[in-house]
Amino acid sequence: MMRDFTDKCIVLRISEYRDDDRLADVLTAANGLVGVQFRGVKKAKAKLKPFAQCFAVFDARLTSTRGKFLTPVEPMLIQDGFGLCSDLKIFTAASVAAEATVRSICDDEPHTDMFVEFLRLVRALQSDGDPYYCAAAYMCALLKMSGFYREYTYSDDPKTPIQLLGYAQRYGYEPTARPDPDLARRALKYACGEFSRNFDIGLKSADSIDLYAD
Repeated sequence: MMRDFTDKCIVLRISEYRDDDRLADVLTAANGLVGVQFRGVKKAKAKLKPFAQCFAVFDARLTSTRGKFLTPVEPMLIQDGFGLCSDLKIFTAASVAAEATVRSICDDEPHTDMFVEFLRLVRALQSDGDPYYCAAAYMCALLKMSGFYREYTYSDDPKTPIQLLGYAQRYGYEPTARPDPDLARRALKYACGEFSRNFDIGLKSADSIDLYAD
């Protein structure tokens, strides 16, 4: 079936494909999660190289004439993903959120709210906030959008992971004070556990959280 549409896109995951290509799980603003094939991006002078990067944000016409993968036509880069990928803690936080997103939504169904939320996360991770806190705040939002809302205990001075998640539910990506890094780490792990219990799916990327703790 031929598909042809123009949309805003965020690359969530990348995998190698054939000699010179890459495949990507791409979240779009109006057309849900789609598979995109970036052809020839491993070549030295490939023009699509900045687009075939985790967490790249771009506008593009996506089309397919054969097979199940879409191809970008004349994409316009809004933001590359190199900054988020160059810091291992930020990359881990973004990867946890991306994997949870891919595993929680159905292909080709519109998820505009999820797109907007992930874009907010990408922007938050570019700030000087704690990456694990930002990812934990995103996980709270994802669970709510997925129908698994839980109101966590709130405290102005959170001391436990649950209290920090309650804090994140109130303040989102803009906390009034920088959270303790170890508490943010434990809160993100707790949120990943909540995801796994609700979806009955483990998050492989969560295994790296402890590797890049402060």
